[in-house]
Amino acid sequence: MWTLSLLLLIGVAFSGQVCRPHKNFYEDRERGWFWKEVCVEEKKEEKKEQKPKETAKQEEKPKYRFLPTRVQIPWDILDRLSPEDIQKIEQTARHIALMYPTRENILEHMRLIRWIREKSVKYAKLSEYYMRQDPVLAYDKPTAVPMKDAILVYRERERKKVLDRFADRMGLLVVMSQGCFECPGMQQVLERAKNKWNWDYRVVYAETHPNLVQRLGTQNYPDIFLVVNEKGYPRFIRIGSGYMTLNQLEDSLFMTLYMEGYINDEKLVVY
Repeated sequence: MWTLSLLLLIGVAFSGQVCRPHKNFYEDRERGWFWKEVCVEEKKEEKKEQKPKETAKQEEKPKYRFLPTRVQIPWDILDRLSPEDIQKIEQTARHIALMYPTRENILEHMRLIRWIREKSVKYAKLSEYYMRQDPVLAYDKPTAVPMKDAILVYRERERKKVLDRFADRMGLLVVMSQGCFECPGMQQVLERAKNKWNWDYRVVYAETHPNLVQRLGTQNYPDIFLVVNEKGYPRFIRIGSGYMTLNQLEDSLFMTLYMEGYINDEKLVVY
């Protein structure tokens, strides 16, 4: 009996339960007296720690920002700063010199401008020098005057060959309007192009060819199209809208020929 009671006590101790007489032991007379104790689980209320409310006030941002009265450039670390930081320093120095145009402020700001300009010039010269040494990047647009002249001579000669080759299957169509003030000048340019290129052109007016205008989608005058004879069927390619000089017209024509795949020599194109 003692052993059984001991085991029960141990079990209660490890189970977190408390044994006490059942309430019917005192209240229910009809069921008689009994010595049974009922173990009920003792619930412990966990107290939650309440976090203290934040009472810190947020710092209010100043409504205005006051500029210093003196331009100060960190010359000792300027070489190690990023371009973004240098840009901010220059902007601040410019604002201070503008608001407080003293001799010291203006000269200090101009010294910074000169320092930035020297950096830019140095980069431009070294980049061109290194590009000329690279076999891939060495092919670039020529900058020297003799090279530019050579390119112009080459372009003029090769363009003439292209114009002669396509003279039999290509021409220009220009849509004009009676009220267009630019159209008479454009027609003079077309006459000069005809004499230089040996190409034909045709002028149509929107008032007499409304169906063609609608088909081409013309909205401005003059509207200039390249007409290509593709196996007996005309192909219309817009090369410009509005007045153009002879050089602009020729450059636009060759850009169209290049983009449409009729020529593949990029030197004939002006970007």
